[in-house]
Amino acid sequence: MTLYKYLKDHIGLILVILFGITFIEIVFYLDPQVHFQKGTLIYTWILAILISATSLVLSFNRKKSWYNILQKSDNDLSKELTGAKNNEEKFIQKKINDISLDYRKELTDLYQSQKDQREYTESWVHDIKVPLAALKLSQDSDLDKELLDEEIDQIDYLVDQALYFARLTNFSNDYLIQEQNLSSIVKSSIRSNKRMFISKRIGIDLDISSEKVLTDEKWLSFILNQIVSNSLKYTDQGGKISIFTTNKNNNVALHIKDNGIGIANQDLSRVFNKGFTGKNGRTSGSKSTGMGLYLVKKMVDKLGHKIEINSQVDKGTEIVITFLDLPYYQRT
Repeated sequence: MTLYKYLKDHIGLILVILFGITFIEIVFYLDPQVHFQKGTLIYTWILAILISATSLVLSFNRKKSWYNILQKSDNDLSKELTGAKNNEEKFIQKKINDISLDYRKELTDLYQSQKDQREYTESWVHDIKVPLAALKLSQDSDLDKELLDEEIDQIDYLVDQALYFARLTNFSNDYLIQEQNLSSIVKSSIRSNKRMFISKRIGIDLDISSEKVLTDEKWLSFILNQIVSNSLKYTDQGGKISIFTTNKNNNVALHIKDNGIGIANQDLSRVFNKGFTGKNGRTSGSKSTGMGLYLVKKMVDKLGHKIEINSQVDKGTEIVITFLDLPYYQRT
C-alpha cells in the first residue's frame, strides 16, 4: 500500500474536510459580526488544510507496518496473522485468521481423503488378487465348485466395498431417508450371505419387530451385509447368529449377536479404525481387510444412527445399531 493509493482510497474524506473548512471560512467571511482580514482567513484555511493533510500522512505511517505484515503473509497461510493494533485492524486480522483456518481444515481434509483413497486402493488391489488367482487357476484344474463360489462371493464383497467407499465422499447426493421395513432389509442381508450360512451350518434366530425405521435402504443394506459377513467369518462351524430388535423411548435398536470367537479387550476400542484387523484378523486365516467396520461406522454416523459393540473372547460379539426417533418427522 502506497501513500498515493491510501489518499485515493480516502478521497471522500479529503473532499469532506476541504468542503467543511471552506464552508466555515465563508461563514466567517460573510458574518458582519466577525471582522476577519482576508489574509487571516486564507492563512487559517491553509493551516487547517496542512493539519488535515498531516493527520492523513501520520495515519498512513501508523498503518504502514500493518500493511507490510499483510503483504508478507499472503503466501503463508500456515501461520496466524498478528500485529493488529487498533480495533479495525484486529477485526480484519480475526477475519483473515478465520478464513485461513477454514482453508487449512479443508486442505487437510482433502489431503486425508486422497491419502485414504490411495491406501484403500492399494489394499483393495492386494486383497482381490487372491480370488482372481483362484478363478484363473480354475481354468487349468477342476477345483471344488463351492470353493469357486466362495471366491466369487469374495470378489462381489470387495467390489461392493470399493463402490461404497468411493460414494462416501459424495454421500449427501446419494441417500434418501425414508420409512423402511427393517425386517425386509435384514432378511435380504441374510439371503445375500446364505452360501456362508449353509457351508458353515450356522443357525439364524430372527425376532424383528414390524415397526418401520427412518433410514436409507441401500446404505443400511450394505451396513448389515458387512456386519453379518463379519459375524459369519468369526463364528465356528455349527454356531448361531441372533438378530432381534428392542425398543426404548421410541428408539428402535437392532441387535446382531453371534457366539463366535469374540474380540479381545485391547482390540475392542479400535475395531472401527481404518485398516485395523486386530488379533482375530491376523490369526484366523480369514480374508480380513480391516475396512468393513470402518465403512460401517462412517455410514452409520452419516445416516444419523448410533452403533456400539460388545464382545467377550470365546463367547461372542454383539453389535447394536440404534435408529433414533425423530419427533419432527411426520410419519404417514
